[in-house]
Amino acid sequence: MKPEYKPLKELNDKTLKYKTKVKVIHKSSPQQSPNKPRYQRLLFKDDEGFTMKGALFDTDIEKYAEALERNGEYELSNAMISAVPPQHASKPNEYSIIINARAQISPLTTYATALGPQYQAFATIPRDPFNTELIGKLDIVVSQDTF
Repeated sequence: MKPEYKPLKELNDKTLKYKTKVKVIHKSSPQQSPNKPRYQRLLFKDDEGFTMKGALFDTDIEKYAEALERNGEYELSNAMISAVPPQHASKPNEYSIIINARAQISPLTTYATALGPQYQAFATIPRDPFNTELIGKLDIVVSQDTF
């Protein structure tokens, strides 16, 4: 049986065979959890504007490092859908896409369009949805040679 197309809002931990079109709108740096495996957080958005958290664990972080790029659009099939533990959920009945060996990822963005610069005003850049702390600062150096 072929996977059936479903938007993110219809996916839950009982969904087995599916495919969906998503854009990666956030990709955190890999992090180490105390007494647990390394993880990397993702945030996906579909054509309907619905968002869903995602995660990579341990060796899958390196395995999919180049397969999922920020602002890249993908057709995602059969990745595991898991309920987000209540202490980490931002809303009731929240689910997360776990990218592992079961997942099938097909890029929808062509190589040529993915290479070009994408300019965005600082005010329109979304905050990290997983971290509300300021962890760095931005230094801008302007040289007269560039004018």
